Amino acid sequence: MLSYRIPKIWSTKMKMAELHSEIQAGIINYLSIHPSASASVKGIYSEWLTNERVSYNIEQVQTALDRLVDHGEIQKRSGSNVYTL
Repeated sequence: MLSYRIPKIWSTKMKMAELHSEIQAGIINYLSIHPSASASVKGIYSEWLTNERVSYNIEQVQTALDRLVDHGEIQKRSGSNVYTL
């Protein structure tokens, strides 16, 4: 029987992708309950994601926000660092 090992770097990248997906889901869930909400990355990190079950840092939240903006799921207000639907 052949056994394949996932290289550690791939495993780490997969875990980071899962973490960013969890953060994105938390942001979208918050906005589905509070559709008029808007906040900076710091506000989202400290206020919107307080009930999440995963541990993360502000840089990971920024990456998740960037992906949501890139996919058109949220908007970043022009000339500011404020995010909203």
